[in-house]
Amino acid sequence: MSFMALIGCSVLLAGCASQDEVVFCPTISAPEEGARAFVRSDNVRQVFDVRLNGVNAICTRHNSGGTMVALSVGLKVKRLLAEGAENDVVAVPMMSAIVDANQTVISNQEFGYRVGFDKGSDRKFPVTDIEQLVPAEARLVISLRPAY
Repeated sequence: MSFMALIGCSVLLAGCASQDEVVFCPTISAPEEGARAFVRSDNVRQVFDVRLNGVNAICTRHNSGGTMVALSVGLKVKRLLAEGAENDVVAVPMMSAIVDANQTVISNQEFGYRVGFDKGSDRKFPVTDIEQLVPAEARLVISLRPAY
């Protein structure tokens, strides 16, 4: 629930910026079950714990009448060094969906983010940037996709 509050505060503050082109952001949410995922690494096949770790959104009016959302999503990616401490790479699968006022998904997109780990490194806090056009009266949902 605190993650949802963090998203709400970030979105509200993003709409308060002083630039003329910046507008209030549409609702941006993340389902509770999509805020955490377990992902196997590429090299050692070790399981990594991935969590959404906050967002920052800047929104501008699009000439279509919708809102262009520039979203920075923080991630927390960690592993247990007792289960492996070698150099490795983990691909974090993510997705977004646009949901209209009738709660119908009108579009979705899958994408990934790769994180490299040096030998002995147990956690990283990368930030991935997403840009999405959200039609008027719609909302944006972001989520991690389970891969384990």
